[in-house]
Amino acid sequence: MSELTHMHMTVNAHIDRKFLELPKEKAQAFVDELMKVTGMKPLGPLNWSSAVDLDFPGQSFVQMITTSHSSLHFFRDDEGEGANNELYFDLYSCKDFDPEELVGLIDKHFGIVEWHGVLYNRAANKKPVVMLVGSDSKKKVKSLTLR
Repeated sequence: MSELTHMHMTVNAHIDRKFLELPKEKAQAFVDELMKVTGMKPLGPLNWSSAVDLDFPGQSFVQMITTSHSSLHFFRDDEGEGANNELYFDLYSCKDFDPEELVGLIDKHFGIVEWHGVLYNRAANKKPVVMLVGSDSKKKVKSLTLR
């Protein structure tokens, strides 16, 4: 078995105010493309749900991936007419992936307005490296390494 890298990235984003819902079909299309970008394979079907708590309308999913996982929570801003639509994304991968490509994929599907997140390794045999990532420009990933 080859050595696993255990990369973990979280993304918190304000997204396009025109993005109003994440039906299961759109979530599946995002996950299908995510599998290509990361070189991973799904481990079972997509677990998707619409919000039950109407104080926080939106949708969520979890996709188990071979030795890894991905989750996303979308909250629609009904009162602000979409001005504060929020997305919270989490990817734990046993393989390396390109953070800029991942942010580009999220932007393609959801229209990032502003974002920030954390990228770190979780390998048991290595000292953790944590990077705060985010940008004023959605196209570039800026980082700060914490040691």
